[in-house]
Amino acid sequence: MPLLIDRPLHSFATIGGTAALSTAANYNSVVGTGCTILVDCTSNDGAVIDSLSVIANEASTQISGSAAVEVLFFLSLATTQNSVTTANTVCVANGSISTSVNLGTRTNIALPCLSVPVPNLGADSSVTEVDKKNTGLYIPSGAALYVGVQAPIAAPSANTRLHVFAQGGFF
Repeated sequence: MPLLIDRPLHSFATIGGTAALSTAANYNSVVGTGCTILVDCTSNDGAVIDSLSVIANEASTQISGSAAVEVLFFLSLATTQNSVTTANTVCVANGSISTSVNLGTRTNIALPCLSVPVPNLGADSSVTEVDKKNTGLYIPSGAALYVGVQAPIAAPSANTRLHVFAQGGFF
C-alpha cells in the first residue's frame, strides 16, 4: 500500500556551536540547549522523512581532540528546545562527518527500515531483508525531530557549522 502525504517536507538547520550531549559517549545524555529543531510535527498529523543529509562548508571539520563530528537526530515530545530532556527524547539516527571532508560534499545519514516494502523484490532471494524495505523516519503527530552534534565543532574554527537537510512529506 503506498504511503500518502499531503505536502512535501523540506527542512534545514545549522548546527555545530553547542553540544547536544552532556556526556559525549552517552547518547542518553541529551541537552536541549544543544539541539535545534529540524522537523516540527507538534501541531500537525506527522511526517515521514526519506532523506537526511549533512553538508560541511569548511575542510577539516572536527571536534576537539581531532575526532570526526558525530551528528545526532533526536525524536522528542518536547515542543521547545528548553523542554528537551532525557525523559522525553531519544536518539533515533546518527552519522559521522569525516575529519577531512570536501567542501560542499553531502553526507547522507543511514535511516532505519520502514514497514513499507519495495515493490518487485519480494521473490528475489539474492537481496537481503533490509534491501526489501524502504528506509526513513516516521515523526508521529505531537513529536518533533531535533538535531545536534556530539561535541562542539572546534576546527577549523570555533565558528565552524554544519548544515543539515531533511526531505520527506507531511501527512
